[in-house]
Amino acid sequence: MKILIIGENNPLSLERIYKKNFRLLKNKKVDICSFWIPRNFFLKKFINFQEKYLYFIYSYIQNFLLKKKLKNDFTLYDLAIVFNGYYMNKKIIEFIKKEISHKVVNVQTDNIFFKKNTLLKHINTFDRVYIWSKNLRKEILKKCIIKKSKVLFLPFGYDQSHNLVKKIVINDKILFYGAWDKKRENFLSKIDNKILKIYGNKWENAQASFKKKFSINKSLTGKKLVKEISRSLICLNLFRDQAKNFINMRTFEIIGYGGSLLSEYSKEQSEFFKNYRNLKYFRDIKDINNIYKKILSEKKLLLKARQKNKIKIKKHDYLHRAKFILSNEKILTS
Repeated sequence: MKILIIGENNPLSLERIYKKNFRLLKNKKVDICSFWIPRNFFLKKFINFQEKYLYFIYSYIQNFLLKKKLKNDFTLYDLAIVFNGYYMNKKIIEFIKKEISHKVVNVQTDNIFFKKNTLLKHINTFDRVYIWSKNLRKEILKKCIIKKSKVLFLPFGYDQSHNLVKKIVINDKILFYGAWDKKRENFLSKIDNKILKIYGNKWENAQASFKKKFSINKSLTGKKLVKEISRSLICLNLFRDQAKNFINMRTFEIIGYGGSLLSEYSKEQSEFFKNYRNLKYFRDIKDINNIYKKILSEKKLLLKARQKNKIKIKKHDYLHRAKFILSNEKILTS
């Protein structure tokens, strides 16, 4: 089977992870087509301005460039998988469908109702839509003219290619990893600085008093991320506004990499992970210091729960997610 992925093509992208797993399933050809990202700094600024203030012009340019890029050897593929594609209009989707021999499906990894896009009006043009939240699936079915069978729940997962650290000393710290924003800074300022470690980009934008008080380090990826998750007593999960009350990618990552999670409460997440004892919740950030003390007193039980949940979480890796897509499109190759 020959598969074309349309989306981002950077080392940390979800598209790259799916590409790797489709190849593990022995598909003959798996490629990523990434829409134009300029290297010139001023051109990037101009495109970002268009995306923010002149979105329809931005979308037109992206559709034009994508069509031009696809025309050469597009007919070689049996299946096209579009990740998000918020800039897409109906014409480009129909063009892709015409050139592909089997199906064209859409994988949503963000909140389509929260993000500026031209896709929402035309999402029913795809042969199938995979969505990461059951609540968002309901909303799409309610607001878009689309059959139930065409919209399937496909939650996030974790990248099983990262080997877990077998022998490691667990510290007594709370780990938070993620990029800075003002809201996160305000949240984290409520936590005892002696127990919190922060990793991520753009934290230089935080207030001087915050930077002086907390331990802040550069972004974590790959093996370093796995190691830090597995050696921390607990990992903190804060939802972005567009993911409130849903399930985010971090939950799967932390449990998948052998960690324990302290998460902002989400009904959907608590129902999905209801039998995972290494997942704790808080409703008010002010309660975290007291919750931490209780977790610390139950450290041994928490670490035992990690071991059990390593087995449970295996069915939620991205190899299983790739299999799910191919089996639904009736082209499973392994």
